[in-house]
Amino acid sequence: MKNPFEKMPTVLTADELIDKAFRRAEKAASAFTPQRGKVAKARQREELRVRTVSNVVRDNLRKILDRTPGVSTLPKFYQELVDTLVDRDQFHRSLARVNWAIKTIRTLEQRYVEKIRYERDPIEIARLRRQFYGRVADILKDIGDDLEYLNRARDVLKDLPVVDLELPTVVIAGHPNVGKSTLLRALTNAKPEVASYPFTTKGINVGQFEEHYLKYQVIDTPGLLDRPLSERNEVEKQAILALKHLGDVIVYIFDPSEYCGFPIEEQMHLFEEIYSEFGEFPFIVVLNKADIADEESMKTIEEFVKSKGLEPLRISALTGEGLDKLKKRVIEIVKPKAEELARKIMEKELRKFREEAF
Repeated sequence: MKNPFEKMPTVLTADELIDKAFRRAEKAASAFTPQRGKVAKARQREELRVRTVSNVVRDNLRKILDRTPGVSTLPKFYQELVDTLVDRDQFHRSLARVNWAIKTIRTLEQRYVEKIRYERDPIEIARLRRQFYGRVADILKDIGDDLEYLNRARDVLKDLPVVDLELPTVVIAGHPNVGKSTLLRALTNAKPEVASYPFTTKGINVGQFEEHYLKYQVIDTPGLLDRPLSERNEVEKQAILALKHLGDVIVYIFDPSEYCGFPIEEQMHLFEEIYSEFGEFPFIVVLNKADIADEESMKTIEEFVKSKGLEPLRISALTGEGLDKLKKRVIEIVKPKAEELARKIMEKELRKFREEAF
């Protein structure tokens, strides 16, 4: 899975596009070898300028439309993120305005080429071409704000996180410094890839692991699920909602040693909020740093977690203690989805093999 907006091109401003088109037209005209006759030369040279300006502008604008995916066609996860980062209505309006400009300039091109072909005065022919230039410039300035908006949106959307939306996904939550990244590395046995997340100060960490030929994905979202939801702005809240379209199970980490810098009571409070927000998801609660935490603190958290109907696990992401049990519990929850994905992939490959064979 790739970022659906990664191919969205840089959007030139109206002035930049006007300058580019006019310079290209002059270059084409200077390299052109016209027919004999003053009128014929004027017609051909000015028609070439008109067509070149039209083609350059329309090609640049068409590239925006062709390389920008329709938001409504995206998976729900990305739809939520787009709604988080840009005004979807304004985004659609700006794209529609670009489409209007393409059609309008094409109509003007046809109209002015016809006028030039029937005109016999070289001075009037040049005047028609300049008039066409002015009309095109006016159209581009009319959509100038839309072009600038689309380029700002592009700068944000190109940094959407790249995750595999088909793989069964484990989302890790908990306060900063409780061992989320260490656990991710321990589960995936690899250095996680960091994908940019525009609404946090850090990127999300993405890793994968394989068990009995089935693949699983683990992500940590620093800056999102590590402090109370009540402290979030609207953008962050929307981003958190987007995670609901991605995760299949949440592994929540406590640090009973409190070396993370957050008291146990505060960690419990955050868990209450996250558990309430994601209550429809399976939760696995782990007590990390069990190798250094005192027994009383661990029992306090265990009693709290059990009161929610959950059975916590003691682990040490650093030493590997309890990780086999954790991975086994994760797989028990998400294995059916992994098996279904493997079946679909196998069926797809089988169909491809049959098509190639016959």
